[in-house]
Amino acid sequence: MSEIDASLPSLVHAVSRGLRRSWIQELEPHGITPHEWRALNIIIRSTRATDAVTDRGPLRQRDLAEALHIAPRSAAEVVRRLEELGLVSRSPHPEDKRAMLITATQAGRDVEAHVGELRDQAGTEYFASLSPQDAADLARILGKLTEEHPVPQHGRHGQGAAHTGQ
Repeated sequence: MSEIDASLPSLVHAVSRGLRRSWIQELEPHGITPHEWRALNIIIRSTRATDAVTDRGPLRQRDLAEALHIAPRSAAEVVRRLEELGLVSRSPHPEDKRAMLITATQAGRDVEAHVGELRDQAGTEYFASLSPQDAADLARILGKLTEEHPVPQHGRHGQGAAHTGQ
């Protein structure tokens, strides 16, 4: 393996850390972590109606745990924090009294939209020094690596599942 090849993982980690640092700074004024924002984003996407097939209504807490690859009790803690911030609300499932349904509040939808815009803008600025061809090549290469090495969709955080926090 050449010296350049050996440094590729370090370079990818450095870029990832740089993006994550800016991401944390964007979330700080809202008092949420990247992991909490990801949960909010999942909650909102689960209820966003794009067509009759994808409109599933409020998300069950256990479904959020599965989507985040964390234990149900950890999901309950994330939801509790988001609820304290006024970003989500919980209600009992009408058919299963053991289940809790989670819905984003208007404040939660506003935060998710605002931070999503900031994240897109920060990403654009981060990669602005690349030529259009370099950006296209990087997107193609990263896409290929992502395709060949997908994130596991099973398990719990800390038990073999990848956790991006984003």
